[in-house]
Amino acid sequence: MNGEPRGMRAAAPGGALRPAVPSEGAAALPAPPRIEPAGIIANRALASGIRWIDLALPGDWGPPLPGQYVSLALDPPLRETEPGCCGSGLARRPFSVSGFERAGAHARLALLYAPVGRVTRRLAEARPGESIDLLGPLGTAFPLAPEAAEPFLLVGGGRGIAPLLFAAAELARAKRAFEIFHGTRTAAEAPPAERIPGPPVHRSTDDGSLGLRGSVLDLLAQAAPRTGTILACGPHGMLAALAAWAEERGLPCWVSIEENFGCGLGTCGGCAVPAADPPGGYLWACRDGAVLPAQALDWGRWGAPAAPLEPGCGGEA
Repeated sequence: MNGEPRGMRAAAPGGALRPAVPSEGAAALPAPPRIEPAGIIANRALASGIRWIDLALPGDWGPPLPGQYVSLALDPPLRETEPGCCGSGLARRPFSVSGFERAGAHARLALLYAPVGRVTRRLAEARPGESIDLLGPLGTAFPLAPEAAEPFLLVGGGRGIAPLLFAAAELARAKRAFEIFHGTRTAAEAPPAERIPGPPVHRSTDDGSLGLRGSVLDLLAQAAPRTGTILACGPHGMLAALAAWAEERGLPCWVSIEENFGCGLGTCGGCAVPAADPPGGYLWACRDGAVLPAQALDWGRWGAPAAPLEPGCGGEA
């Protein structure tokens, strides 16, 4: 999901941009999902292995809330020519919303993604003027209510920064206190600082080429926050460790998770994840999530997810 998380321009001239999310204190009710042909405005590289796409939608679509996602299908879909592919090229791919703005009768939706599978590699080749089939907005949102404890601590691993960009833009607009912690393998994989809304980003890299050498959890532990609300997205192992870390310190923690999202509506059951309550129960990641309280998940029963159709929390699952 890559483009202009700060200062995105209107999809068409005319009309002042309106906030995508109700103002602070107003009830943020999810908009009903619907299918729309989304026109490609821009599709560009943002960092090594990370791209950003801007899509044009009707002005009455949405609005999405930070943490929600959309589900895309190529038009036309990939032909199934490989043995054993079982229609995977026809399945929709979920992408967390990284930005959204309205201007009059038009809206612009921004997505960050990584071209790691057949569908997203094809998406990376799409050009402005082409269109893609979009279903959304879908799923649950990050809790940005006025009563939430501040500062918000936005913790992203790799392309898990995707839904946090939208959350950061809305928090900045509402003048809420927040910090961003982002870990990548190398400096080349980190989005430019000017693309991330809000205060300076706390960075970590596995190789030490940018910021702290270590994990994003090392980075957060170094900051040693005593209060706040954690909003996180990243690899499964990172989220499991972060959930335990937050519980030990009594910090509320909300995570955006990934699994194989087949339908996006909770009907196929392909995205079932172990629930903490009731014991032995399950949640549908696509419908009950993708954003969930960390304590709602049974991390002990939930091992690393099987390789998704298009891996990448907040990018494509």
